[in-house]
Amino acid sequence: MTNKTALITGATSGFGVEIAKNLVKNGYSLFVLGRSQEKLKALQCVLNEVNPTCNIELIKCDLSSLQSVVESCEEVRSKCEQINLLVLNAGLWNFEFKTSKDQIEETLQVNLIAPTLIFKRLRSLLPTDNSSKVIFTSSGLHQGTIYYEDIEFRKRFSGFKSYRQSKLGILLITRLFALKPAYSGISFYCVHPGVVNTKLGRNAGWFANLFFKLIGKSPKKGARTHIHLIKEPTSKLSSGGYYANCRMVKTTRQSYDMEMAERLEQLIQNYIDTRSAKPESV
Repeated sequence: MTNKTALITGATSGFGVEIAKNLVKNGYSLFVLGRSQEKLKALQCVLNEVNPTCNIELIKCDLSSLQSVVESCEEVRSKCEQINLLVLNAGLWNFEFKTSKDQIEETLQVNLIAPTLIFKRLRSLLPTDNSSKVIFTSSGLHQGTIYYEDIEFRKRFSGFKSYRQSKLGILLITRLFALKPAYSGISFYCVHPGVVNTKLGRNAGWFANLFFKLIGKSPKKGARTHIHLIKEPTSKLSSGGYYANCRMVKTTRQSYDMEMAERLEQLIQNYIDTRSAKPESV
């Protein structure tokens, strides 16, 4: 058992539920950010069954609104002095062009800009003694590049390319943050959970949903690598690493391009600054 505090997104469905269950089972105090108050309360009932004495804070947060992200992080900051673990798991896959409340292509915002902003708003709460962890959820579909000439795919939208780009972006940001002297003492990891039977492809039509259902592993199995990273001491892990099936694996050549990563971080920061959601510190 532990007396540590964790914050998680994407915990109200899929393998995120399993990660949250494991956290409260092991004594973590938990902040859960979610868009639906109904789903948050349903999750709380599930977690209370796992650990009736668990300490859970439910915070409504819409990742498609940077202002909502900022307000949610400020609420977290007002309620705790230290966070030991961030599990930034929420994501979506749109198959038609859709903008966020900030008029940014939604996949880019929810999968990449929002988790980056959450970390930057809360990073001063993370201990810098090499014990704290930030875990981002990526995907095996991170191949390709960052399409800087049209990063929102406004000229010709491709849901597949947009999703793939966002997951490559998360991997690049993970590696970049692990190398930044400003974040020394904090460990960063990126996870490919595998193909999991979730509602990720709910907007893709019956065929894609059938694919996820028939080919996807169970949410419990999908959570295994996240849980492995949570349990293992940082001394046995590699900060900046991409993990799948509970081990670190190599990825595409582009995912190691730190010049691309630095350019991407600046672009993300520009989005944050111009949407009046400037982080407390970068």
